[in-house]
Amino acid sequence: MGHTISRRNLLRSAGVVAAATTFGSVLTACSGTGAGTTGGDLTMAWWGSDERHTAYQKALKAFTAKNADIKIKPRYSGYDGYFDKFNTQVSGGSAPDLVQMDTALVAAYAKKGVLAPLDEYVGKSLDLTGFSKSLLAAGTVDGKLYGVPSGIGVNIVTINVTGLKELGLTEPDKEWTWEELKSYAAKIYKASGGKIFGVDDGGGSTNQAFDIFAREKGQNLYTADGKLGYTRETLEEWWTYWAEMRKINASAGGAVTSSAHNDLTKNAVVIGKAMITFDSGLNNSGGSITGATLDFVPTPQGGWSGAREGNYVNGGVLLSATKRSSRVADSVKIMSYFAQDEGAIKDMALLRGIPPTDKARALVAPEMTPNDKRASDAAAYVSDRVAKATDALPAPVAPPEGANQITELLFQSNLAIAFGKKSVKAALSEYFDQAESILSA
Repeated sequence: MGHTISRRNLLRSAGVVAAATTFGSVLTACSGTGAGTTGGDLTMAWWGSDERHTAYQKALKAFTAKNADIKIKPRYSGYDGYFDKFNTQVSGGSAPDLVQMDTALVAAYAKKGVLAPLDEYVGKSLDLTGFSKSLLAAGTVDGKLYGVPSGIGVNIVTINVTGLKELGLTEPDKEWTWEELKSYAAKIYKASGGKIFGVDDGGGSTNQAFDIFAREKGQNLYTADGKLGYTRETLEEWWTYWAEMRKINASAGGAVTSSAHNDLTKNAVVIGKAMITFDSGLNNSGGSITGATLDFVPTPQGGWSGAREGNYVNGGVLLSATKRSSRVADSVKIMSYFAQDEGAIKDMALLRGIPPTDKARALVAPEMTPNDKRASDAAAYVSDRVAKATDALPAPVAPPEGANQITELLFQSNLAIAFGKKSVKAALSEYFDQAESILSA
């Protein structure tokens, strides 16, 4: 079952980097008055696995049976090239009416005038009962709602329980710190006789690890005006931590990290090189590849004086309406259907993330695999902890244009440190120069 727990799984494909790189130039024509979709079938576009495609089709068939006046024409593809095609359609005036949107790109599209604000429909034809404010923030840009979240996305760490038991080790505590991760990971390496690292390298993991660390220091990845939101000192501390992790063999080295980049089948846990990974997408297909029992715990907490709650809730993928469409009202009806209809909720199950409401999670729970159930429980645990926290920052703003290039830059910079090609100090100087250049372009 291909579901998404965290936003990083939406960023794994190199296609999103290419889409972001060409975004501005391709959409220059968007400010014009070209025709949107008029009359005929309502077009709906999404990316995903064959399982997601089948589920969407089944749910939409049930929707049209209840809404005979709305005919839906699907546009389905994999993720690679999805946004390149969407950009071309937007420029040519043939964009879909309803589009599955990436949380990493919603701000850029909203600010370019591609997406329609949905606020006037909320509480009327758009029923968002059960959706938390922190979850809706994933589709909110400059105070307006541009996308309805499909699920709860949280940052959680994946653990190979089968492997730990073989080493005679118990699972780590849910309320662990970064220093406890270090000692625990080193213990795994020792227990394996030096054959298995404790954890994969999180030094270049922007959206699954570093963002939590920065938020624990009261800093976000980005500011509201699209600048870097963290200090040089914070990133230096982060990279130094991971350099120490590699030095004591608590973390995998550069070769393992490099080969796994954008290739889940080569993840350190999948290939037996580590017991812990920051990639919660392992439960998509990695669980079946490894044959292992998996469990999930929150990303480590700060552990220092004044550390804040760093976790937050994001929205899986989003459903958005395009602004030029003449069918925004009908698109909103479909969004509301996926949000609240019991049949649609069961059809989609975990294919767009952990369901976003208590009602939805209860509906899909009976069909979950054991690994999925543990992932859902972990997501609910983190979500509840965030809701109770009095020191947590507000949910992050939607990433600015260029954020995906920053994600790749952080990964490659950390890799250069891991391979000994750059010192932490040298990597810092180059990183901030390049990041600021990307964000000011």
